[in-house]
Amino acid sequence: MPEPLRLQGISASAGYAEGPLFDLDKTVLSYVGKETADDEKAALETAIAIAAGRLAVLIEMAVGDAADILEFQIAMLEDDALSSPVFAA
Repeated sequence: MPEPLRLQGISASAGYAEGPLFDLDKTVLSYVGKETADDEKAALETAIAIAAGRLAVLIEMAVGDAADILEFQIAMLEDDALSSPVFAA
């Protein structure tokens, strides 16, 4: 078994963390635009539906405040007041 990776730095709060570390600086993201605005709209609608579905699965495993926070995230995703300006553009 390899030795654990130890990192040093200034913490935001005292405590202990265990789990995978993701180096976000090395992540390269790219986006290739869709052919039409309708294709972009469909892609966004699909992404919102997938995100809401994944959050719903997490809600089933969560309890108390954690479930409430996840439910709020779904409400934000499904809020027409937030998405309608995007779809209108």
